[in-house]
Amino acid sequence: MVFQPKGIIPAMVTPITADGKINEASLRKLTNYLIEGGVHGLFPIGSQGEFYALTFEEKKKVIEVVVDEARGRVPVYAGTGAITTREAIRLTQMA
Repeated sequence: MVFQPKGIIPAMVTPITADGKINEASLRKLTNYLIEGGVHGLFPIGSQGEFYALTFEEKKKVIEVVVDEARGRVPVYAGTGAITTREAIRLTQMA
């Protein structure tokens, strides 16, 4: 059986503060806004989420925040794209 996600699963933007840090409060608000709007899943750290501009630790933080805030209400499909294969494998194992 092939896994086929269904419904609305938006690629999330990653909110960044003026000094270049992950804006956790805004990320939590965005997560809730999307869920309350009726999405069927969330996709953080995709191409819309600036994956190429974030460190491994920043990507990990975004995924952890979205999973925590989603609280099992919808599935989270964490983006694990990376510039290097090694980092993509690490992200996939972590997610």
